[in-house]
Amino acid sequence: MRRHTTSDVPLHYLDLGLGKPGAESEPTHHEPILLLHGLGSCAQDWQPQIEALSPTYRLIVPDMRGHGRSPAPDGVWQIADFANDIFNLMDQLDVPRAHVVGFSLGGMVGLEMANRAPGRIASLCLINSQPFQGSKPPALLFAYWLRRTVIATFGLKAMGKIIGKKLFPDPAQQALVERFAAQMAGMHKRAYLAALDAIFHWQIQPCFESLLMPVKILAADQDYTPVASKRAFAAQFPHCEFEVIANSRHATPLDQAQRVNTLLRSFLSSHSK
Repeated sequence: MRRHTTSDVPLHYLDLGLGKPGAESEPTHHEPILLLHGLGSCAQDWQPQIEALSPTYRLIVPDMRGHGRSPAPDGVWQIADFANDIFNLMDQLDVPRAHVVGFSLGGMVGLEMANRAPGRIASLCLINSQPFQGSKPPALLFAYWLRRTVIATFGLKAMGKIIGKKLFPDPAQQALVERFAAQMAGMHKRAYLAALDAIFHWQIQPCFESLLMPVKILAADQDYTPVASKRAFAAQFPHCEFEVIANSRHATPLDQAQRVNTLLRSFLSSHSK
C-alpha cells in the first residue's frame, strides 16, 4: 500500500490492491476504483470495502480536502472544488478513467465529476447521496442549522457524539460512536463548516442523457432522506440499478458492510474491464 499527496490541494490518499503501480501481479481490471468518503470521515473508514475489494481491484482512496491527513485550503468551498481535487489526483496518477463509489458527500462529488466529464467515469455508485432541486426539505434545513449551532456552542467532538449515536444506535456499535466522535474532534472547525456549507449550497442540474455509464444507487431504509426520493432520482438515469439496504441508517458502508461489499463486487464485476 502506498501513501501519497497530490499537488495543488495536496490530498493524502491510499493506493492499494491488485493492479497498483509496482504490484508483482498483472491487474485483472485496468480501471481503478475511487472510494470517496462522507462528511467528517476519511479514507480509513472504507476499511471494510478495502478488505473486500483490494484482492481484485486497484483502489485509490483519498482523504478529501479538510479531512483526515489532507489540508484545508482557505476560502469558501464548493462541491466543484472537491471534484477538481479528485480530477487532479487522477491526472497525477495517470488515470484517465475510473469507477467511482461515493458515500454521502463523496457521492455528491462523484455525481459532480460525472456530470462534468462523463467520459472519465467508468461507472458510478452512490450510497445515501442525491441532489435536491428547488427548496430544501425542512428536515435538511433543521439538520444544517442544528449542526452549526451545536458546533458553535459545544465544538466538533460534541457534534461527533450526537451524530455518532444517531448513526450507530446499537449498544454493540459504541466503538464506532467513539471512533467517529474522535475523528470529528480531530478536524479543524473551519474545514468541517466549509464542507458542510458546500453540501448545503450545492446546486446541480444533472444532464441525464449524457450520464450513460452504469449507475448503482444504494439507499438505506432509515437514512435522513426517504427511500422514495432516492428511487425517483435513480429512475432518471438511463442505466441505473437501485437497491434498498435494510436495517441501515446513514453510514451504510459501516453498519451494513457485508451487504454493501456483496453489492459492490457484483456491480463492479459486471462493469469492469
